Amino acid sequence: MAQIVDQWTKRVPDGNKTKKVRTARWGKGKRWLARWDENGRRVSRAFENRDAAEAFLSRTVTEQVDGTYVAKAKKEITVGRVWPIWWATKAGKSKSTREGYLAAWQHIKPKWSEVPCQEISRAAVAAWYPTLTGRYLDEDERPLSLGESSLQKVGIVLNGIMATAVEERIILSSPLRMKDVPKQRPTQRRYLTVAELDRLREAMPNAATQLVVDVLSCTAVRPGEAFGFQVGDLDPMRGRLRVARDVDARGGADDTKTRRHRDVPAGGDLLHDLETAAEGREREDWLLLMPDGRPWTRNRWRPIWTKAVEEAGLGDLDTYELRHTAASHAIHSGANVKTVQRMLGHASAAMTLDIYGHLWDDELDLLPAQMDAHKKAERARFTERRQRAARQLGGSRVG
Repeated sequence: MAQIVDQWTKRVPDGNKTKKVRTARWGKGKRWLARWDENGRRVSRAFENRDAAEAFLSRTVTEQVDGTYVAKAKKEITVGRVWPIWWATKAGKSKSTREGYLAAWQHIKPKWSEVPCQEISRAAVAAWYPTLTGRYLDEDERPLSLGESSLQKVGIVLNGIMATAVEERIILSSPLRMKDVPKQRPTQRRYLTVAELDRLREAMPNAATQLVVDVLSCTAVRPGEAFGFQVGDLDPMRGRLRVARDVDARGGADDTKTRRHRDVPAGGDLLHDLETAAEGREREDWLLLMPDGRPWTRNRWRPIWTKAVEEAGLGDLDTYELRHTAASHAIHSGANVKTVQRMLGHASAAMTLDIYGHLWDDELDLLPAQMDAHKKAERARFTERRQRAARQLGGSRVG
C-alpha cells in the first residue's frame, strides 16, 4: 500500500482523542516520506514538501500499473556497473575490435563510470565529446583533441552501454541518440598507379618484402591478414588464398576483423612466387616470412615500409593504401561490384559502393564509346544476316 508519512510529527492518545506532537526528527532532514511496495518489499523516498511526495507517489503507482515502472534499486545503478554487461556481449568480436572498445571505455570511465544511468543526459554527453583528448602533446605541450575515429568509437560504446541499461530495465529509454555520435569524415584514399607501384617494389630491400607488396596490392587483403597466411591457405590449383586469420602488431594471431573467412584470387607471377615460398614447408607454417625466417608483424614491417616509401618518393603513404590500390586496379580491369565485395570481405555490395563507387563512375566515361561500338556491331550483324538470307533466296530460285 502506498502512503505519505510526516516524519516530523506523530499522533498520540489524548483522552478520547489523539493529538499531533513533534517527533525527535523535528526540523531534521526532509519532512515527508513516500512509501510504496516494490517486488514484495517496502521502499521509501523523502521529500521537502508534501505536494512533491504525493506527485511522486501518484506517478509511481501509475507506472506500476501500466508497466513502465523502474525499481528504486535499479535507479542507482551506474554506467560502470552496466559496462561489464555490455562488454560480455562483445565476446564474439575480433581481438582488434575488442581492443578498440576497451580503449574507448578508458575515455568514458573517468567521467561517467560512477554516474547513475538515470542521470545521464543527452546535452551533458554532447558537451563532453569535444573535451576528450588524446595521449600525445603538440609543440606547445597542449593535449591534442581525440581523433575522429576514436571519438566515434567512444560514442558507439557509450550508446551501447545505455541501450543495455534499457534492456536490463535500469532505465526506460536511452537519452542518447546515434545521430549525436561524432562522425568520422571520409578520408582521402590514395590509389597508386602501376608506375608508382613499380617504384615501391624496386625500393623494397629484397624479394621477401617485394612479395608482401605483391600480395597486398593484388589481393586487397589487410596487412594483418596477409601476415596471417599459412602455407595451407594457398590453393595453387584454384589460384586462391584463404583469408582465415589476422596477426596483430605484436604477432598474436586472431580471427579476421569481420569474423568471416573468404577466398581471394592469386594468379600469374604472384601465384608462381607464392608456390615457390610454400614449397617443402608444413601447412601450419607462416606463408610470408622475413629474410631471416621470422614471421612478419606490423611492428617489424613498419620501419621497412617507411624507408621504402621515402626512397620511392611516395610521400606519406600507409600500407593500407595498397588495399585501396588493389580495389582500384580490380575495378579498372572490369571487375563488377559483387566480385570486388567478395575480394575485400565487405558485408554487402552497398558497403563496397559507398567506399569505391566513384571508381565505377570513372568507367562511365568509356560507356558512350562502348555503346556506340555495340550498336555498330549489332547493325553490321543484322545487315550481314539480311544479305546472307538474300543470297540464299537468290540461289534457291536459280536452282
